[in-house]
Amino acid sequence: MSDPSEDQELFLEEGEESYIKEGDAIEVEVNDDDVPMDDDDDDDEAFTSSDANATSSATNGAESESETLKVADMSIQTIESHKLSSIYSIASHYDPVTNYLSIITGGGDDRAFLHKLGNQNTVESLQLPHVHTDSVSSVASNEKYVSGDLTKTPKYVAVGAYDGSIILYNPENGEKLQTLDGPTDVEFVSFHPKGGSVS
Repeated sequence: MSDPSEDQELFLEEGEESYIKEGDAIEVEVNDDDVPMDDDDDDDEAFTSSDANATSSATNGAESESETLKVADMSIQTIESHKLSSIYSIASHYDPVTNYLSIITGGGDDRAFLHKLGNQNTVESLQLPHVHTDSVSSVASNEKYVSGDLTKTPKYVAVGAYDGSIILYNPENGEKLQTLDGPTDVEFVSFHPKGGSVS
């Protein structure tokens, strides 16, 4: 049995450093004979060739069923600007005056696009001009917060990327308005409800 005074030494004050001394370390022997995974071997033996044939038949039946099952494509438009890359962020805004749906996308190809979907389901896509050096991780629009007086709160699109930059654009024509440099990766951008502040 250990001395209580020795046990008290084990409790250190906060911030105090402790080191293991050569005499403090002990060797522990592990018994390799008791392996819990051995029980799984019995289950493998119970799986017979007839089970394998049944499983194979069921799988083939499911594949043929899925091949015959057709799902109707109900989309009205396909936008393929980020052809070889994943899309990481998307934001949209519908303008009832112009009857256009504005869509901003950002992806792993380090690019951002502004898309305008019109009355006849026509799409105009514009690559936004800033050259990012890492994935575009977040996009946002302040259009739902903009009042009738555009001098007080102009329309903006914000694009953030893992290269630490936030770029502000004009959503009407994709013109680059301002570059905001952050100290680190930008993972999320959003506009304040007053419309003029981006965070």
